Amino acid sequence: MNTAVEANEREVAEQIAGIFREVLGAEQAPDTGSEFLAIGGDSLTAARAVSLISALFDVRVTVRDLFRAKSADALAAVVRARQAD
Repeated sequence: MNTAVEANEREVAEQIAGIFREVLGAEQAPDTGSEFLAIGGDSLTAARAVSLISALFDVRVTVRDLFRAKSADALAAVVRARQAD
């Protein structure tokens, strides 16, 4: 993976972590490697998160995608792959 792609994916992961912070009501964004369920996420907050992520990046992201990806880092890869399609 080239440096520009890695940087872009990192920015996407940080934005997703910010959405996790928002839907979980946390004071700070979690680490991008933190698992969504482990930091207090559940199916309701996941639904809110994927709705915001889908709108922000103009791609379809599902709760299943979030639960499979687990972290903002992994979900960023899903988002970037869908943007490339």
